[in-house]
Amino acid sequence: MHGIILKTLQAFVVDTYGEDAWLTIQREADLEEKVYVPVTVYPDRDVYELVHTAGELTDQSPRTILAQYGKWVVPALLETYALHIDDEWDGLELIANIQQFHTSLRTRDLTTLTTPRIRSERIDENRVKITYDSDRKLCDIARGAIEGVADRFDENLVYQEQTCMHDGDDACRFEIRRTTDTTAELEFESTADTPAGGNDD
Repeated sequence: MHGIILKTLQAFVVDTYGEDAWLTIQREADLEEKVYVPVTVYPDRDVYELVHTAGELTDQSPRTILAQYGKWVVPALLETYALHIDDEWDGLELIANIQQFHTSLRTRDLTTLTTPRIRSERIDENRVKITYDSDRKLCDIARGAIEGVADRFDENLVYQEQTCMHDGDDACRFEIRRTTDTTAELEFESTADTPAGGNDD
């Protein structure tokens, strides 16, 4: 797991639940005093244990924690990778270019880290399809990130998760749509309480 995920997960927990909560989560997850830095690769198990423990301590499912993190982390990632993002992009355009953006980061990474496989397809002016495929099955971060992008760019984006690996599908497929209907709600079809996590890539 890329260190930036664990570093920002720590920042999310501290910002949302407090420093004491993070220390408690680390202790209960048997990861006490472990320090995460962005340029290091860590075992996938660290994310699973931290998220499961955070869910237990906050009475939420691990998948809910991951979705909250996905929404929270968007501004931080946009700042970190600003050089890879066109200033002219709006939120849906950013999502439409996520494959190109993701590929450039994979090319830059010289470690043996196996990253998720992400494909994007522009359906029309107001719709984009995203396919996420990873043994880690962290698609809930993507769900939250879509909401985070909508908030960051002040756009009304709704989505439907058409297939999900947690339901036995081969990949998670999202259709994201821009709408002028301010009453529209984000939609998804998956089993939200299914435990997070998969095999180490």
